[in-house]
Amino acid sequence: MTCYHALERTLGGIYDKYCWGLDVSTSPSPTLMPQRSMPFNQSLAKHSSLLCEQKKELPAKIITKKATVSALPDISQNLRMVLQIIGSNQEVSFRATSKSSRGLHNGASRRRSRYIGLLGNGKRWQVLINVRSKKKYIGTFKCEKEAAVMHDLYSIGINGMRGKTNFNYDSSTLQDMIMDYFTNEGCFDAHKFISRV
Repeated sequence: MTCYHALERTLGGIYDKYCWGLDVSTSPSPTLMPQRSMPFNQSLAKHSSLLCEQKKELPAKIITKKATVSALPDISQNLRMVLQIIGSNQEVSFRATSKSSRGLHNGASRRRSRYIGLLGNGKRWQVLINVRSKKKYIGTFKCEKEAAVMHDLYSIGINGMRGKTNFNYDSSTLQDMIMDYFTNEGCFDAHKFISRV
């Protein structure tokens, strides 16, 4: 009988948790005693099946999915446009955008970079860019300058001729950077260009 009382308390808790809005007339009676000939496991299965049947009658819960982090947008189209402008013998250049010095000398300065779009993470630098007012993660680099060049390529690729860059770029350097991006199927090697900026 001790086992049955423990089972009854457990099933009562489950019933209260999941079947609280149901018609009591169809609920299993809390004083229902199993027959002596019925094994303990069969009694448990019987009560569980009754609870499951009644639980199915409850209205389904509305589950809201959290917004998943979307991938970086495709930058190929804008990079091709810049290549076409360069190919038509128009002078294309980007001028370095100065970063606000706000917060550079406070206690959190170890996480701030002198370049836009970079955030310190230990001894590495994370590259982030704003896309429609949402920050997108590009990658992590050991070299701060290499990370800044990577940011610049994505800034041009996302914003076209309105992209904000950390360094000055002339047509020749831009063309080589974009060609490196396409030659390596989207795997841009920023390290090759840190000596050219």
